[in-house]
Amino acid sequence: MHAVAVPLDPGTVHRFAMLERAVKSFAKTGRFDESLKLVEEMLTIAPDDAGLSKLKARLAADLVNQAVQAQKIAAAAQIVELVEAKIPAAHLGPPEREHLAKAKDRLSSM
Repeated sequence: MHAVAVPLDPGTVHRFAMLERAVKSFAKTGRFDESLKLVEEMLTIAPDDAGLSKLKARLAADLVNQAVQAQKIAAAAQIVELVEAKIPAAHLGPPEREHLAKAKDRLSSM
């Protein structure tokens, strides 16, 4: 028996979008340490939604890449830890897994 995907309620979608914008804004200005709490909160939204998990994984991989570029290695490592703790691996498809793996490779090569 397959679980039926329940659409996210508008409030959840709005909250996620607000956090995503804030995290991207912090990242643009190199403020990765300040964004970690927001990343953590964002990762807790709708944990059972596989589609949202894929989006979270792509966003996190992009953040890791940006943090590595900005020499914010500790923040990048913490984002990786959060993703691995909060996003079920079963939710991710090959593109997300590959994107995260590349980001982790960049981090480990620092």
